[in-house]
Amino acid sequence: MRGVTRTRRRMRAAIRALDLPPLASVEELCAAVAQHRGRPIRLTPRRMRFGEPSGFVESLPDEDHIHYEAETSQLHRTLICCHELAHLLLGHVAASPPDEQTATVQLPTIDADMVRLVLGRSHYDDTAEEEAEVMGMELMRRLVLTPGTGSTAQLSPALEHRRGQHV
Repeated sequence: MRGVTRTRRRMRAAIRALDLPPLASVEELCAAVAQHRGRPIRLTPRRMRFGEPSGFVESLPDEDHIHYEAETSQLHRTLICCHELAHLLLGHVAASPPDEQTATVQLPTIDADMVRLVLGRSHYDDTAEEEAEVMGMELMRRLVLTPGTGSTAQLSPALEHRRGQHV
């Protein structure tokens, strides 16, 4: 229990060090983290393939991309992005993946996009994932609990079924 408490305190301190203003959207959070890191962060919706995670970070030479499941609720999208931002802030992201030509030459029978996806992701251990979950939730609390943003309005889409019916 002490380790978890210490981890949460360390994550909260790291978030305070970002000196973030009250935020209203995940885009504003990305902009603040991008400014802190000194490189752009792009949010990229995509339909994830079967077996892929609901989000991942791709670190390119000049910018980072947070890929997230396109067909999900706004709240889940925010959670995915906060988790991936935490990986960036914690330094869990691997070096830039190979370009298409390198991927094709090294593994010609495998789709170059899949090679970049797999090689561009760090294989996080349980500690790194736990850290990203804790910090991601702390980042999300900044968004959902910010006065004036209406946390009830943000939660409503998460309670809707894909056909627009409440569950």
